[in-house]
Amino acid sequence: MKKERQEKERKNNTKNKVETEKKKRTHNMKKCLYTCESITNSYEYKKMAKYFPKGIYWVLVTRYTFLNIIFTAFIAIFSKNGVVTSIIFVLCQIFVLLFCKIRLESLAERAYMNDARKQFNLEKGTKEFEIQTETEFYETYFIRKDEKTSLKVDYSEISRCVENDTHFYLEHPQRNSIFIFQKNRCSLELINFIRNTFKNRENHLGDTTKFKGAKKYHSPTFIKNGMLILFIITIASFYFATNTFFFLNNLHPHQGFHFIKNAWVFWCWLPIPILSIFLGFKYRNDDFKCKKNIVAGFIIGFLLLGYGSLCMLPTFSRDYSEIEAYKNIIDAELPDSGELEVQDFDSYFDDDKTEYTIINAYYEKEDVSALVSSIEKNNHWILSKTIKSELKILIPSTLYQGKDAYFSIFNNTTKEYNTLPKETGNYEIFAMKYDESDKHLEIHKFTYAYQK
Repeated sequence: MKKERQEKERKNNTKNKVETEKKKRTHNMKKCLYTCESITNSYEYKKMAKYFPKGIYWVLVTRYTFLNIIFTAFIAIFSKNGVVTSIIFVLCQIFVLLFCKIRLESLAERAYMNDARKQFNLEKGTKEFEIQTETEFYETYFIRKDEKTSLKVDYSEISRCVENDTHFYLEHPQRNSIFIFQKNRCSLELINFIRNTFKNRENHLGDTTKFKGAKKYHSPTFIKNGMLILFIITIASFYFATNTFFFLNNLHPHQGFHFIKNAWVFWCWLPIPILSIFLGFKYRNDDFKCKKNIVAGFIIGFLLLGYGSLCMLPTFSRDYSEIEAYKNIIDAELPDSGELEVQDFDSYFDDDKTEYTIINAYYEKEDVSALVSSIEKNNHWILSKTIKSELKILIPSTLYQGKDAYFSIFNNTTKEYNTLPKETGNYEIFAMKYDESDKHLEIHKFTYAYQK
C-alpha cells in the first residue's frame, strides 16, 4: 500500500510539473517582447505613398472615375449623342489617370485628411490631424492600438516590409492597410527584431533622394529650355486648333449652324496641354519653375475641351423631305436633296412679327440650275432692287440687308403674293429669299400685326 501511494504521488508530481512547464511556455509566448509608439498624419501618409503607390493610386483613380461617370452622365442627358459622350469620357479618364499619377503624393495627403474627418468627426476646417498608436510586439504577432480600436496582426499576414533610413512600413493586403513605424521611436532591439522577423524586407537604406527638393538631372538646361518651348507650343496650340477647324470647314463645308459639327477637331490638340500639365507637375518641385506650364495647360486645355464640346450642341437639323410642306408656297422647282434646318422663336428682332419660324435650305453641293431658272421665270419672285418700298415692311430686317437676291412674300391668310393687306389685322406671312451666291433658300414664317 505504501509503495502504491508513493507511485501515485510521483505520477501526480510529474503531471503537475508538466502542466506548470506548459503554462510557463504559454505565458512566455504571450509575453510582450517590445512596445513602441507611432504617429500617423497627412505628411507621414504622403511619404508612405512613395513606397506604396500602386494601391493608393487605384483607390484615387476609382474615386475620380466615379466623378467622371457622373459628369459624363449629365453630358449624355443633354447631348443625347453616345459617340460624343464616349469620347468625352475617355478623354476625361485619361486626364484622371495622368492627374492621379503626377499628383499621387498630394492627393494621398488630402485623402488621409478626408478619411480622418469622417472617421473622427472632425470639423471641416481641420487641416491636420495626428493618430497616435501603440504597438505591442509578441513572438508571432503584434497588437496595434489607438484610442478607438485594437488590431491583432500575425506576422505571416504581412506581405511587404519596407525599410528606409527613417521608417518601417508593413503592408497588410487583407485589410488594405499600411502600418507606419518611425525608427526614432523604436529601440535598437526592436529594429533588429523587425529586420529578423520579416524575411521579405525591402532594403531602402541609403535612399538619398529627398522627399522634397530638387533631384539631380544630367541635363537641367535641356529640361528648362524644353519646358519653355512646351509652354509656347501650349499657348499656340489653341491658335493651331482654330486654324485647323476653319481649314476643315473649308475642306468639308457645313452650311448654317451645321459648321459646329467640325468642332471635335479642337480635341485633337488636347494632348499638348495635357503633356504640359503632366511635365509641369513632374518638374514643379525641382527648381525648374514650371508653374506657367501648369497654368497654361489648364487654361488652354479647358478652352480646347470647351470649344470641342460645341459639336454636341443641337444644329436644328431636319430631314430635308420636310421642305415639301412649303413647296407650293415657294412655287419653284426644288433640288431633290440638301441640308435643312428649322428654328422656332416667339419673336425675332422685329416686335411686330411673332410666332416666328426660320426655315433654311442649303444647296452647297447640289445642282440648283432648275431652281434658279424657275425663280427667274416666276412673277412671284422679284429682285431685291425692284421691290416696292411699301412691301419692305413685310420683309424681316434680318432677311433684307440690301444684298442682291430674289425675294417672294406670300400672305397665307389672303393667299396673295407681294401685296400689302387691305385691312388692319393679324396675317400669317411667308417672307422668302434665295441667294444665288451661296445657294441658300431662306424662309421666315411669322404672324404680322398689320395696321393700315
